[in-house]
Amino acid sequence: MSTVEGGPVRKLQPGQAAAIWGVVAAAWAIFVLPLFFGAVGLALGAIAWKRGETRGRWVMLAAVVGLLLGLGLGLLPDKFVSN
Repeated sequence: MSTVEGGPVRKLQPGQAAAIWGVVAAAWAIFVLPLFFGAVGLALGAIAWKRGETRGRWVMLAAVVGLLLGLGLGLLPDKFVSN
């Protein structure tokens, strides 16, 4: 096992990288392009779950919530979301 500055280097398990990127996409879906990033987060969550990452379902749920929040914020009148 390799070490970096005395600590062991951990390798990501199958599906873990997809789950991490799915959470990032779900967070971006709230503020930027909710339809695109929500769909990307949903797809990455499904990939993670298919590869055995148990948190993939939570990532898919977070992507749907991010998508809905992003669409909801986009529907608000400008006087509520800008200065």
